[in-house]
Amino acid sequence: MVRYVAIFYLLEQMVLNLLPGKIYEKYVRFYLGLLLVLLLLQPVFRIFRLAEQLDAEALVYELEQEVELLR
Repeated sequence: MVRYVAIFYLLEQMVLNLLPGKIYEKYVRFYLGLLLVLLLLQPVFRIFRLAEQLDAEALVYELEQEVELLR
């Protein structure tokens, strides 16, 4: 887990250094922060098998939307 966070931090710094100006830095930091939170929550998702449940819920929702479109 520490390895993933370290790699993420290095990639974050690379992206921030490649930005053309400081205008977008706060937006990029915000979205990278969200990605970091998701990265840190992955073990919790694995423990409670939430990822499988969320995938199943998303699939059911998509199928319901397709059925509605076909009507």
